Amino acid sequence: METNPAFSKYMDQYFDYLGHWDSPSKCGLKLIKRKDGKTLAIATEIYRQNPGTPVTEVVAPLATQILKTNSEKPDNFIFIEHTPDLRSKLTFYGETFDRLEFDWNGEYFSNPVWTRLSKDEVNRMMEG
Repeated sequence: METNPAFSKYMDQYFDYLGHWDSPSKCGLKLIKRKDGKTLAIATEIYRQNPGTPVTEVVAPLATQILKTNSEKPDNFIFIEHTPDLRSKLTFYGETFDRLEFDWNGEYFSNPVWTRLSKDEVNRMMEG
């Protein structure tokens, strides 16, 4: 079972964030400045390389931190959660992509809503 995803089309750097109880956590990250002026952020779960809280458990604070660290505006920010394929016979260990929609209160994101996307949809979003 692959537990340490390599840098790939969907991940070209590591990003440190604070998880539950301020535990040091880490994910893979790819930021793409699109032609339409929007920034696409893809946060990849890196399993055992992440010493803290999984991406999906702190997705709103993580998206807020990525937004602020990169001086982006909420209206121009698209956030994708990516879990790589662990090459397991168990289907829930397969690769997934989810677009997150949030409420924005002027300071931070909250109330995440996940929408499953196909790999092809994400690839098209990366070109946009």
